[in-house]
Amino acid sequence: MSQSLLDLKNSCKGSVREPNDEGYNNTKWAPNATLPSKIIVTPEETADVAKAIKYARSQGLPFAVRGGGHSSSTASATDGLLIDMQKMDNIRVDGDAKVVYIQAGAKVAQVEAETIKY
Repeated sequence: MSQSLLDLKNSCKGSVREPNDEGYNNTKWAPNATLPSKIIVTPEETADVAKAIKYARSQGLPFAVRGGGHSSSTASATDGLLIDMQKMDNIRVDGDAKVVYIQAGAKVAQVEAETIKY
């Protein structure tokens, strides 16, 4: 059974936007690295990422994941469904185990600020 876009919008904690929606933002620092995405999902939790991928697959849409938005190529751009990880930027350092847990939306400056303490 094919999922509708409305189902995706209603089931995600994060935002799901189309080009004419308020808050649709497909800009990157390198304009040549941007494609006109049909849908942008900005997940707030892991379940949103899974829902976005499931939706893209059910609709036959190509999808890409944008982390910090630093890519100067179109590797993190698509004309299908873009998963923009900007709101999933948590960083947790376990100093005793010497392990860092970094979500995909974290930027290098954030990672450095947290890890330099150790």
